[in-house]
Amino acid sequence: MAARAVTFLLVPRFSMIALYGAMEPLRVANRFAENAFSWRFVSADGKPVTASNGIPVSVSGSLPDMGRPDMVMVCASYQPGAAVSRSLLTAIRKLARAKVLLAGLDTGPFLLAEAGVLDGYRATCHWESLPGFRESFPAVQVREALFELDRDRMTCAGGAAAIDMMLAWITAVMGEALSVAVADQLVHFRSRPDEAQVRVPAQARYGTRDPRLLSIISAMERQLEEPLQASSLAGIGGVSVRQMERLFQAEMGVRPMGFYRRLRLERAEHLLTYSKMTVRDVSLASGFSTLSDFSRAFRDAAGTSPSQFRRGAKVPDGGLAKPR
Repeated sequence: MAARAVTFLLVPRFSMIALYGAMEPLRVANRFAENAFSWRFVSADGKPVTASNGIPVSVSGSLPDMGRPDMVMVCASYQPGAAVSRSLLTAIRKLARAKVLLAGLDTGPFLLAEAGVLDGYRATCHWESLPGFRESFPAVQVREALFELDRDRMTCAGGAAAIDMMLAWITAVMGEALSVAVADQLVHFRSRPDEAQVRVPAQARYGTRDPRLLSIISAMERQLEEPLQASSLAGIGGVSVRQMERLFQAEMGVRPMGFYRRLRLERAEHLLTYSKMTVRDVSLASGFSTLSDFSRAFRDAAGTSPSQFRRGAKVPDGGLAKPR
């Protein structure tokens, strides 16, 4: 049986860990099933591509000139929209018409969705980009998942989730025994199901185990578009407003509503980066009742206006300013 040919389309500033997470299971699989898979790297124009970690990677050629592989996997990360071109989208649509299996790593699904080849499919991408992805492509069935295998489309959340996706695919095309052998070699003892948690638990992210605080933060994260009042948040945590203030100051070093505002501004940052929403719509989706309030809060935190940020202005090292 001929090797299954996988072509990795590298997009400028792609995620190296996602690429290796997808490629290494193929290499290891070939140790147990000789010549089961082959792979090569291409770019949109045939020129070398620099990853997000600054390492340049040589390619075999350009996507339009590569022929018909069994799978094309789009590997992206930061600002996937910058890679969009008419010729690239045309090449992706041509592959879809030829029934090539199309996959996206990290924010690679943005390019597939932009080409219209994810319409009607289940898909996921990196958790940071999900809100913008969902808003930009309503015809895609967006799920918060480690990976999605839906007919002739595969997408994953990037990072180590690429390993889980590839192990699931190897199981589907080559059998579970080979997938288990590969996982064992990669010291990835238990491949995670697609519905596994996509983020580190809140208690680790925020450095607290207090159940009252975690309940309040969870409610904040769920209600970014329509922020809750302080009294409602306190009630969710089973404390008074005054107790909530003391709890946040002691555990987080910040007042609760300042912490809440930071979460909303982070959502805005993601939407400005990964969606086509207007600045006004971003402000509403981030829980600000007026554009002026949003612009003022964003400038205070980021040191630049929302419009300037979208055009490429850099947020200071360390991200948005800490809330007060």
